[in-house]
Amino acid sequence: MPDVLVDATKLSERGQVVIPKDIRDKLGLQVGAKIVIFATEDTIILQKAEFVAQSMKTKDIVSKALEIIRKLGLMR
Repeated sequence: MPDVLVDATKLSERGQVVIPKDIRDKLGLQVGAKIVIFATEDTIILQKAEFVAQSMKTKDIVSKALEIIRKLGLMR
């Protein structure tokens, strides 16, 4: 299984977003899983709530996002 998965989805009329199955499977997300949302003017980061509950700080989540960006070759 690839280290980083990338997929696209659409926002529903009710503001809902479907997380694609391959990503749900990779993260072990089940129905009712809690997710924390971080947002800026043009970026949304979804994080499994259990990781945030384990004292993960915002800077740690940003570091993980940057690591993913680097793995995708979008930044050096």
